Amino acid sequence: MTTAHDCSRSTNRRQFLACINHRAFRRSVLLSVAAIFSLTLLRGALREAHAASSQPTLGQNVEVMVFTAPDEFSTLVETIRDGESLSPMGEMTGPGGLKWFVVKTRNGNVGWIKAGNTIAARKVDVHFRSLPNEVTLIGPVSAPAPTSSKTSADGAITIPVKMVGGHAIVPVTFNNSVTGNLMVDTGAGRTMVSKRIASDLRLHSTGSGTGYGVGGYVTVSTAHVESVKVGEVEIQKMSVSIHDFSPDPRYEGLLGNDFLGRFHMSLDSAKQVLVLTPR
Repeated sequence: MTTAHDCSRSTNRRQFLACINHRAFRRSVLLSVAAIFSLTLLRGALREAHAASSQPTLGQNVEVMVFTAPDEFSTLVETIRDGESLSPMGEMTGPGGLKWFVVKTRNGNVGWIKAGNTIAARKVDVHFRSLPNEVTLIGPVSAPAPTSSKTSADGAITIPVKMVGGHAIVPVTFNNSVTGNLMVDTGAGRTMVSKRIASDLRLHSTGSGTGYGVGGYVTVSTAHVESVKVGEVEIQKMSVSIHDFSPDPRYEGLLGNDFLGRFHMSLDSAKQVLVLTPR
């Protein structure tokens, strides 16, 4: 009896010790897994913190590129530091809803900046969002373009345009008598007309100078016109440049910043409309 009883106690002791060892092993494994998981989270947090610290602070060491056209492959006008003061002049919504802004820099240069997460783009975007709704044209792309100019109650004038190769072409009437199709070009400081338009208007050259347009710098003649009218918008007494710069018969001149700069401009290439709001 004693021997059997001792054997039984010995077996129970072994089972008890084995159970303790198994529990201790399982606890050790769980602690190891928890430690590895915590270490992984810590390493991830450290990597994110390092990545964030290595990025330049918005507005510091960030450059904004100003282009001659709403196209990143166009000529670079100027590179400015983000946060630098810009004068908003116009906006354009292109295919796919891509937005660009035309601005004037502190150096007096006029060009386009791409909408994005920069201080400069945000400030300009806020400016245009504060304007009447008719200026910022948002809606279904399938909406038909207007066939004639119209004026809203707040003075915003919507003018139909035709898109040609990413450029807006608009009919422009000079001296209430001669009309020609001109390309909207905010990079052109002065409106430019073809020799055909100048001849029909019987314009006399008052001098010459250097003009800048889509094709770059050219030597041009200058003349005065009594009026320039786009849709229902009319400007009196302007100087224009005379030059046959375009081999494309669909347009024969440039509607420049001397006209466009008097308005807040919005161009929606999908709807094919130009909206001008007096400043």
